[in-house]
Amino acid sequence: MIRIHTCVSVVAILGAALGGTVAGTGGIAVAASADDPTTFERNSAAPQQAAALGDQYFHVEWTAEAVQPGISRLTGYVYNDYGEAAQDVDLQITTVNAAGQPVRNVVERIGDIVPSRGRSYFDFRVPASSSYQLSVTSFEFLEPPSSK
Repeated sequence: MIRIHTCVSVVAILGAALGGTVAGTGGIAVAASADDPTTFERNSAAPQQAAALGDQYFHVEWTAEAVQPGISRLTGYVYNDYGEAAQDVDLQITTVNAAGQPVRNVVERIGDIVPSRGRSYFDFRVPASSSYQLSVTSFEFLEPPSSK
């Protein structure tokens, strides 16, 4: 197996009310260092390098909705754009305050194998926030069986 740690960032501003559903699509605001996911890089090259590597393998589409006071539900798909299936895909969800500063990180594992050129669904409850950053921070590609 090939183990890769990377950071693909997707940010959506949800607004103060969190009344509706907002789809997260491309763009990078802040990137976490792959070595220490609690350390956020402000170096303009770091997010670009992380996005360039991560964009080669995965993209994330998701929505958020308020489900109760203080709790939101994030649902969506992690898409594997690579030619090999991936397992142990970790999705880091960062709550971001109105000033754009990271507040809290939660890492959730996608329970299924993300098939080659396919997708896997996720459904997580997270602390309510005005915005979120979702990053694929770790995964393993499954090597195809050798033909002997």
